[in-house]
Amino acid sequence: MLNQRPIIITGSHRSGTTWAGKMISAAPNVGYIHEPFNIGIKIGINPEPFHYWFQYISDENTNNYRQLIDDILKFKYPTSKNIAKVKTFSDFKRLLKESARFFIYRITKQRPLIKDPIAFFSTEWLYKNFYCDVIVLIRHPAAFCSSLKIKDWDFDFSNFINQPLLIEKYLDPFEKEIKDFHINKKDIIDQGILLWNCIHYTMLQYINNYPEWLFIKHEDLSLNPLEQFKTIFKNLDLEFTNEAESKILISTNQNNPIELTEGNELLRNSRENVSNWKNRLTKEEIDRIKKGTSKISSFFYTENDW
Repeated sequence: MLNQRPIIITGSHRSGTTWAGKMISAAPNVGYIHEPFNIGIKIGINPEPFHYWFQYISDENTNNYRQLIDDILKFKYPTSKNIAKVKTFSDFKRLLKESARFFIYRITKQRPLIKDPIAFFSTEWLYKNFYCDVIVLIRHPAAFCSSLKIKDWDFDFSNFINQPLLIEKYLDPFEKEIKDFHINKKDIIDQGILLWNCIHYTMLQYINNYPEWLFIKHEDLSLNPLEQFKTIFKNLDLEFTNEAESKILISTNQNNPIELTEGNELLRNSRENVSNWKNRLTKEEIDRIKKGTSKISSFFYTENDW
């Protein structure tokens, strides 16, 4: 009998979750679901986007979200609710394409795979309520911060402050710092340091509480993609087909660009991509990141990784 447990792929944003999700969805009978927690997606599988980035769902507020997630995992695409949001022909094409894809997923009984780093703090709730197989990706703090720098992605820490349940459950050690960052504007490197610490401090709790989850370093996946993905497929009871192998090899080929390019973000020289941060960051920035994350990063990375 086929394993139909939902698959959740999460971790920090910029940790390779899209890449991993797309490669795993190359397996037979897997239906890919892109970021229902992403509040920037206005037309999609979540008809009423959440209020906050990194929405925290727990036992205390479960009644507000359980039916929504259940519908998403059953590939019930909210066509009627999305129609009202259509403003352009591009919106209309997206609506048709996604609704058709999810209809096919549903009638062919595909196994749902949610790829969503923004769901990270709700992963425990998803696991307990929907019996998911969970994959969590880990990425070097300097690589994470360098990626935010390249993207110029600011983060508004009111997304944490306005979720007291999240602060209480996972982020209490950082509450004072989070409030300071909300009031006083910091640069992207300092924002990245605090974000990385918040996410990976929580990840340490996950590692301790859920040894059955699969925790994988982005660096290990990049340096040895074929063997790493074979292990992932085996853990998920997925068939590692020739098609999946070919897709992984094409995606990680050494002739691919070292830096990701717009429109081809699944093609990378995965080995060279691991150390891109050394060229993107200044020595001062690297030293700042190393010092600022050392208490937590030491659980994941050694001195040699710097």
